[in-house]
Amino acid sequence: MENSERKVWYALQTFHCREQQVEDYLKEQGLKSFIPMLYTERVLPDGKKKRELTPAVHNLLFLQKAWDDDDSFLARLIVGCPYPLRILRYSDSTKYYEIPDSQMIELRAICDPDYEGTLYTDREFAEARPGQRVRVIHGTFKGLTGKLVRYKNRFYVVITLATLGIFVHIPKWYCEAEQAR
Repeated sequence: MENSERKVWYALQTFHCREQQVEDYLKEQGLKSFIPMLYTERVLPDGKKKRELTPAVHNLLFLQKAWDDDDSFLARLIVGCPYPLRILRYSDSTKYYEIPDSQMIELRAICDPDYEGTLYTDREFAEARPGQRVRVIHGTFKGLTGKLVRYKNRFYVVITLATLGIFVHIPKWYCEAEQAR
């Protein structure tokens, strides 16, 4: 088994918009994390506009597993963090929600803040949209798989992960239907 196949990530929920402070704490601990970001414009008091990089979804970040004994290490990590946080679990289970590295690579690609065709929603809204499973065959996101949906008269490929639903605007002719498994 290849090393990248064994790598997993955990979804962490913070409170009070402290995701960047938690990310700094994780970096101090020598751990790798990821926060989906996007550019927003803010009007300064003098009337000028400033473009800033801000979290796309507040109170959510991802932590790459870099240890063997997950239960005790994660417990120490949560207790030692100066900001409240929790690790997301599967519904009706005590098992942590583990995200394979391959899905995180796709997530990091589609969460590029320079790409303006991305919408962030909650998982329930994204899963409720009717659509067909597709694979992107052209363009920047070639190889991406998801559900092709129509939303506000535009076509999007929808990816869901943890509590997050991501709509990526991709022309429908860049996609082909996935074969039933």
